[in-house]
Amino acid sequence: MNNTCPSCGVLYNVTEKDIGRRLKCKKCNAPLKVTDKGLETDIPTAPFAPVPPPVRVEPDDDLTLPPPWQQSRQARFRARELFAPIGGLPGLLFATGIVFILFFTFMMRLGTEANLRAAEYRNKLVLEKDIKIRKLLPKGKTDPSQLEGGELTKFNDERKRIEDEYLPLLLQAEDEHRATEISNKRLRLYEGYGQLFGFILLAFGCLGFALNNQVALLLRIVAGIILVGMALGLFKLAVGTETGIGASLMIG
Repeated sequence: MNNTCPSCGVLYNVTEKDIGRRLKCKKCNAPLKVTDKGLETDIPTAPFAPVPPPVRVEPDDDLTLPPPWQQSRQARFRARELFAPIGGLPGLLFATGIVFILFFTFMMRLGTEANLRAAEYRNKLVLEKDIKIRKLLPKGKTDPSQLEGGELTKFNDERKRIEDEYLPLLLQAEDEHRATEISNKRLRLYEGYGQLFGFILLAFGCLGFALNNQVALLLRIVAGIILVGMALGLFKLAVGTETGIGASLMIG
């Protein structure tokens, strides 16, 4: 039964014994009536019918605002209804954990690709320089050692010019590569914390599904498998894989 004012949403204690009563909202002064569905706006049914005077609710009337503890419980119930389509609070924790894990995992991957891109840009400049130097060789010559006299002098001068042209570009590419590496190393710590937080949320979400008897059996089994996998992963990190228990159990 709806126990909120349709105009302002304030809560009232109404039950089936109050059906047919009329009252006036304490907060917005809207005329209300109690029906089998709960509180509704009191609108005259017949055209031009006089509106009956609202019933004044006295302080000792039994239709009073519910106590604060009951209001908070009703608010929690509405919150549970809001998250019900995604499995309640465990579903919210599960989905949030997955988002955190995927986001920070891809951030780590993008950081690695940024390092490779910076390194490959420097290699590209080196390749362009080498191609230009090879094009300086006369036709039929494949190596500078085959040049003599004026050809060798001209080749060396042109090669030095090309090397001087590419030197600042190579230095800039090297600086950008180092700056990218340092930036990614600094961000790696925060990305690791983000992944850890995501796994914690995922674990609590799976635990909520696994312990809830009202959840479908298949979902509880999947949640249990994820929890077991996470526990084995933590065990592997704790004992290592080179020596000790990890090696004897052939983990890794």
